[in-house]
Amino acid sequence: MYQHIVIAVDGSRTSAKALAEALRIAKMAQSRLSLVHVASLRDMAIEGVGALDTHQLHDLAFRQAREVLDKAEKQAINEGVSRVDCHIAESWEGGKDMADALIRFADSHQAELIVIGTHGRSGLAHLMLGSFAENVMRKTHCPLLVVRGEED
Repeated sequence: MYQHIVIAVDGSRTSAKALAEALRIAKMAQSRLSLVHVASLRDMAIEGVGALDTHQLHDLAFRQAREVLDKAEKQAINEGVSRVDCHIAESWEGGKDMADALIRFADSHQAELIVIGTHGRSGLAHLMLGSFAENVMRKTHCPLLVVRGEED
């Protein structure tokens, strides 16, 4: 079974569903679990409309990521997964670059399974927002579990 599972967490409901699945598998297999948050600095910069400099963006991204990771780590430990690591990756380009960051982490840490959530958008919403899940699926060589959330 899987000895090392990587799970992408972002604090969304979809991410929470994916985390629940990853925890279920990790408990059964007694796996090590790496919680990874990929911060989109580009999105934060756009939302801040130039109000924050690069250093402030990094600080804000780190604080937000830490909150998401701390909550997920606490949940994992409370559910009996004892080997949990937390990691923060950053992306200035969003979308595909965020997927690449997750895959690089999984590859460099010999992950045996990646777990991600997807919103299941289609049509124009998919075209406009892209698909993190689709990018991970197309590029990873690692087994991938995609957990679908409710449609938006």
